[in-house]
Amino acid sequence: MKKVALSLFAASVVAIGAFAQAAPAAPVVSIGEWGRQIFAIGNQDTSGYFAGLGASWGNTPRIVGLNINAHTDTVGFSITPSADNGTFSLTDQNKAWVNPMAGLQVEAGLNLETDTWRGTGDFGSWDWLRFPGTVGDSITFYRVGEFGGQAIDVNYNKDGIGAWALVATNLGGTATTDIGTGLQAGAAYTIPSLGTVKAQYFGAGVAPGVGSGITSGTPFGTINAAFNLSAIKDLYEEVGVLVPSSSSDAGYTFQVSDVVGYQIDKAKLNVNLVADSFNGNKTGTTSGMGLKIGAGVDYDLGNKITLNTDIRYTNQLELYGNTSGNALTGVLVGVQQGYSNGLIGVGFEYSTVAWGGGSVTAASDATKSHWAIPVRMEYWF
Repeated sequence: MKKVALSLFAASVVAIGAFAQAAPAAPVVSIGEWGRQIFAIGNQDTSGYFAGLGASWGNTPRIVGLNINAHTDTVGFSITPSADNGTFSLTDQNKAWVNPMAGLQVEAGLNLETDTWRGTGDFGSWDWLRFPGTVGDSITFYRVGEFGGQAIDVNYNKDGIGAWALVATNLGGTATTDIGTGLQAGAAYTIPSLGTVKAQYFGAGVAPGVGSGITSGTPFGTINAAFNLSAIKDLYEEVGVLVPSSSSDAGYTFQVSDVVGYQIDKAKLNVNLVADSFNGNKTGTTSGMGLKIGAGVDYDLGNKITLNTDIRYTNQLELYGNTSGNALTGVLVGVQQGYSNGLIGVGFEYSTVAWGGGSVTAASDATKSHWAIPVRMEYWF
């Protein structure tokens, strides 16, 4: 009898163990937060000085930028409410997804912004006061759902093979009547010990402007290809190209870009380059090569103190689409103190043209040089 009882007990333990293994994992729920505020003082266009509060990208501070995320192995959602300038709204990712099988994901919502294959080169002034015409995010390769709006996509990422197809379903506030205009589709392949090659097509509704922002009333598609080098230790480099389906409508024939980051002991060297071949087909524009160039060094001074240096150049064609006005030369020197969940820093920035009305600064006269002293606060949880 005792043996039977022990056998039944052992069988029960095995059955409970098997059930526990088969039971689905509990959902993972997280609430994160990221914010950035920049206070700056500087000179105005004529005389006197200004004081402004905002962020790197505009004159409204990112006080709260929440991310509420919940997921299991098969389903999940992400929503990012924010409070910019005291007004609550949605920003960044707001979507839900289902994973029908390993590596395969179906997601839909407002602002998908899937970063898996995105090419970026953020450094220096991009994280302080951004100079006009400069770039950092998606410099070589646009992410899936780059420009927001209602959309659905299917993407696959497993064993070095990537593929995706997105359809924007609400362009200009109405249902999409031209699938090609709202389409983004591409593929990527990781070559072992060398790097990743990737290419995609997107319609005008997915990415309406390139380069200096010259756009056309006639929709056109764009091919975007890039190669990310990973073969060299401590070196990050990605080269990209954009080619529109109709250069006459796009206003340019091609764009090439390159972003480099190289770690040398306590210093990180950063370089980016964007060149647009404008064809002069748009009203008020001239043909020629538009250029954006940036270079900087981030140096670790110890005790979580970092020195940021940065110099940028953008020519007239890239800023205005023609040769009128002044080219941009911008310089940043800043020092930041890092903490476990944030940082604070102070810097000095000089620009040969104005930052513009959408910036923290009050300077809007592009014919005059301007300076600013930004104080940067950043926090994340």
